Amino acid sequence: METVPIDLKKNLQEIEQVVKKGFSDTPDSNLSDWFSFPEMILSIKNGSGVCLKCIQNGEMIGMVHAMEENPINGREGREKWVITCMAVIPENKGKGVGTKLLSAIEAEAKKYGAIKLFVHTNKDDERVIRFYHNNGYKTVGFVDDYYYDGSAIFLLKHLK
Repeated sequence: METVPIDLKKNLQEIEQVVKKGFSDTPDSNLSDWFSFPEMILSIKNGSGVCLKCIQNGEMIGMVHAMEENPINGREGREKWVITCMAVIPENKGKGVGTKLLSAIEAEAKKYGAIKLFVHTNKDDERVIRFYHNNGYKTVGFVDDYYYDGSAIFLLKHLK
């Protein structure tokens, strides 16, 4: 299993398929409600975001995208990054792919000056919350009615 940056010219369609497959069995399967591929591409092109893919036996089995929380806020935005999307195709879930992707995106974010990485998810998604807790993220808050159909939990990790 190998984790490497994506090539926007070669991997974009495959990234979209991995995300669609990864979320196909979740309440978040309507990607257009919460994720923008054009914004992901823009963040990569302008150096404020990174997208990594996980490959096994020549096939992409997972991806993760993270970016500056808010580039308008100067140093404050550059030092806080947010994971906007992480997806693993269903047949590879529970095999360490997510942990490998998370570790790799943390290392990449640090190269860009990040000292904190956070993520938010549905507050009732116990599997995802447990995954982040198991990887060193701490619950830092909840926002009721954050999503169009539910509330969010925010998780944060200080990168060392």
